[in-house]
Amino acid sequence: MGITSVCIDDFALKKRQRYGTVMVNVETRKIVGMIESMEAADVAEWLRNFPNIRQVSRDGSRQYAAAITKAHPDAVQVSDRFHIVKNLNECARDVFNRLFPGRVTIPITPGTQEFRFEVLITSTSEKLRIVKKLRSDGHSKNDIMMMTGLTERAVRKLLSMSDDEIVQGATTVRGREHEQALKKLMDRANHVKAFRDAGMSITKISEETGYGWNTVKSYLSATFSPVNGHYGKQREGKLAPYRDKVLRLRADGKKYKAIHEIIRAEGFTGTQDAIRGFVTKEQRIRRDIISTINGGNPVEFINRKWMMLLYKPEKIHGISNEQLAAVFDNYPLAKTVLDLLKEFKALLKKKKPDLLAAWMRKVETTGIPEFEAFINGLRLDIDAVKNAFTSDLSNGLIEGTINKIKVIKRIMYGRCSFKLLKNKCMIPEY
Repeated sequence: MGITSVCIDDFALKKRQRYGTVMVNVETRKIVGMIESMEAADVAEWLRNFPNIRQVSRDGSRQYAAAITKAHPDAVQVSDRFHIVKNLNECARDVFNRLFPGRVTIPITPGTQEFRFEVLITSTSEKLRIVKKLRSDGHSKNDIMMMTGLTERAVRKLLSMSDDEIVQGATTVRGREHEQALKKLMDRANHVKAFRDAGMSITKISEETGYGWNTVKSYLSATFSPVNGHYGKQREGKLAPYRDKVLRLRADGKKYKAIHEIIRAEGFTGTQDAIRGFVTKEQRIRRDIISTINGGNPVEFINRKWMMLLYKPEKIHGISNEQLAAVFDNYPLAKTVLDLLKEFKALLKKKKPDLLAAWMRKVETTGIPEFEAFINGLRLDIDAVKNAFTSDLSNGLIEGTINKIKVIKRIMYGRCSFKLLKNKCMIPEY
């Protein structure tokens, strides 16, 4: 009968400048052939050497689809499920990258450990505002101490103070520059809104002001904020590995000298002044973002890369369901993306290709360009995609084979010929 079910995939040749194709027999789990090309014509000619092929598992490559159709028009083609889901997850990642700023703010609820941390490192004026708000909500002094982590003496002192007694901290040069930049940006936005109120179109406003069309549109947006979404997202530096520890030590009342000694013992090579500058900058950033974005309520900062786990909320460490709901309130498109992901994976798991068309129509109504591109790709390969829902065939087998090829390539140091690589891969010892 010969070989009937196979998996084919590409692998990189020298320095990833070219790619080859490998085929594995599903029944024996062994390599049955390799060629130094992935062009449709070359692959089709090669596949004709295996006349009994009836099923082929592959990724979404249009070249492989055309080659298989040309060589074996009656063979059943199965698109690999892993690659389908991977492509969908990458579309979701692209949406999140477009949607979320570099540093996402989420509200902190009183009583959580993160809320205590935020209160401890904030300025005196912010402590006063938080303590008085908790008191006005009916919490006792003991409750406030438990929620904020402040001492009894600190809570008592803050409750006895009036708003006029708060001495605002001195603004740094960088802080003044930031405030001036925000004011300038707001003046520009208000200038644009005045033109809009006078009935001018976005194009006309752009011509009148000299601002770009997209800039004018962003100024007129209801969600416009003068604080850039990447504000406060710091570059990796010497202090990066010790960031949370420095802030918590400072919140515990440790002096900068003591903090410097502690983290220097752990490998930090920077100066004490660097720690002082970092903490000052962090406090200023938090103050600016809290006052500008969240209406004065304490917030927690989450790096955007962690928000990529939104399609698996249970994996996001330290974010409560209430905070996740707040993220969805601020970014409803994220909830839509999450729901679409769950629905597609449920269809795939339950093997229901008949419902795929309805899911694709639903995606079209959302108007998400990344997902529309995904379903356009599915339509170009719809038969193989539907077969992926019902067939047990997948490319999981060949992925391990490609790892084996990579190991052999490294052993050869990239200097040997393709013929030698093929011989090494196909002899039993390997």
